[in-house]
Amino acid sequence: MQEFIINIIKQNAVDVVGILALFFLGRMLLKAVVRRLARIVDDGDDTHVSQKEKRAETLGHIIVTTGNIVIYVVILLMILSLFGIDIRPILAGAGVIGLAIGFGAQSLVKDFVSGLFILVENQYGIGDKVKIGSFEGRVVRITMRSTVLKNDEGKTYYISNGLIKDVTNMSQNKEI
Repeated sequence: MQEFIINIIKQNAVDVVGILALFFLGRMLLKAVVRRLARIVDDGDDTHVSQKEKRAETLGHIIVTTGNIVIYVVILLMILSLFGIDIRPILAGAGVIGLAIGFGAQSLVKDFVSGLFILVENQYGIGDKVKIGSFEGRVVRITMRSTVLKNDEGKTYYISNGLIKDVTNMSQNKEI
C-alpha cells in the first residue's frame, strides 16, 4: 500500500505540488479578502467598535467558514481525480443527494435563509445586546443557521435563525 502511494506521488508530483499550492493560495486569498473587508470598514477608533465593524466581523467569520468548506471540497475532488477516481458520478450523485436533502431539510434551509436576511438587513451583530422572543443577552456568535446569546448570568442560548420572529436590538441607537 505504501509503495502504491509513493508510485502515485512520483508519477503525479507536479499535480500534487499544484494541488498543495492551490490549497494554500486559496486559504491566503480568503484571509486577505476578510482582512481587506475589515480594513475597509475600520474607522480608526480602537476605543469604540462601530456597527459596521461588528457587521464586518460577523460577515468575515461566515466568509471564512464557507470559503474553507469550498476549498476543502475542491481539493478533495482534485485528490480523488489524481488517484484515478472519476469524479463526474460523485458530482452528479451529490447534486441528486443535495436536492433530496433540500426537500427533507426545509427547516435547515429556512434557518439559512433567515440567517442571510439577519446579516443583510443588519438586524444585529456580534456584541449587540438583543432580545429575541423571551431570550435576552449579548450576541456572541452568528452563523447562517443559528444565533448564540449569552445573558448577564452567564447562561448561553442557541436560537435557530428560522425560529426568530421579532428582535429588539438595544445596541442600535440610530434613526430608522
